[in-house]
Parts: sequence; C-alpha cells; structure tokens
Amino acid sequence: MNLRTQSVLLAMIAVLSGASCSSSSDEPSPATGPVGGAVKGPTDDHCQGQPVGESDPAACRVPEEDTGDDTGEGGASGATDCNLTHDADYGETLYNSSGDDDDCKYVVSWTSTPVRKGQGVTFTVTASSKATGEPLVHIPDQSTGALPLSRVEPYIPCDPTHFAPGDDFNAKITQTSPGVFTVGPIIFDKSARWAIRFHFYESCLDSETSPHGHAAFFVDVP
Repeated sequence: MNLRTQSVLLAMIAVLSGASCSSSSDEPSPATGPVGGAVKGPTDDHCQGQPVGESDPAACRVPEEDTGDDTGEGGASGATDCNLTHDADYGETLYNSSGDDDDCKYVVSWTSTPVRKGQGVTFTVTASSKATGEPLVHIPDQSTGALPLSRVEPYIPCDPTHFAPGDDFNAKITQTSPGVFTVGPIIFDKSARWAIRFHFYESCLDSETSPHGHAAFFVDVP
C-alpha cells in the first residue's frame, strides 16, 4: 500500500468515526436536575376525634335531581401564609403523601414519577373508604358512570392568576385495580409550591352523605 492510499484510508476512518460519535449525541439524554415531590409536614389529623363521614351511593344525586339542599359556601380562607389559602368549599391542603379527604369519608395516598418543571409527571392515587377500608368502586348508576376519581386540579396557592396548561385539568385517569388510579401526565410549568386536588365522585352533588369528596396535597416543583 503506497503512502497516498494509506492517507486516504485514514481520512475515511476519521470521517466515519466522527459520524458515529455525532449520531450517539443525537439520542435524548436522561432527565436531569433537582426533583421535587410531596412536601414534608405535620401528619394529617383533621379527622381525629371526628365521626367518620358517611358515603352512601344511594345519596348520589346528579344536578338535575338537585333539591337545593347543598350547603357548600364559597370564598377563600383568611390564611396569613398564602400557601395555606384555600377555597372555603374545600378542606385545607395536606402535607406528605397521604391523608383523609375533607369530609373524613376516604383515606387517600399518592406516589408519582419524578417531579421536575416542564416534564410530564404521572401520579398513582389510592383511595379507600375510611369506614370500611374497601377500595372506591363505581356507583352502579348509568347517570353517574364516571370513575370514582373524577378529576384532578393542579394549582399554585400563592399565584392564583397562574394556571396550569389547560390539558392538565383534564388529565387522563385510568383505573389500574380496585381503588388505584393513574393520572397524567401532568406538566408543572413553573417552579413553585403547587397543590393538587383530587376530586372523587364529582358527578354527585355534595352533601353530608353523598360520595362526593376532595383531598388536596402540596407538591414542590424545583
């Protein structure tokens, strides 16, 4: 092999090696950066000493059956810490990743994929009856055929004018086993302390014995 031929071969090898390196760099890199999640705080005890809330499927009334006895009152609570501010129609937002709903009817817990700003997060929610320990199930009524976990609501308590991307309020909910649901993906588009409220049996009008309920938890997004 003469010197000229050897030089040409070496040049071709260098070009091929560069192409190989560049193709590997085009592959998506794994997600990096700080990870948020549940906010550590006092263990939920708002139902301690309170009677367990009733959840009677027969008490589920859809709006056209409303008799006007829904006693919910609107308006924000007067908290000094904006993170603790919440609509008076709902109970306080909870720390950690488990607690009771605002009417003491259900025990709710959640886990999630890594929480990072701008990246889809999938929640796994588990809910059971506080009275019986049984998982939440469909109410056998064609007019209220939605999943027990009806909707999720991500929001920033200290920035009420900032709303999550619209699709996140309609995040897909899938029941994977009795009382266990996956939700998402949800995108948190701002670094902040968020809250996420889980709505149960939302198609039933709220009352003392209705299955309707809610539970909200803090989520830190770095």
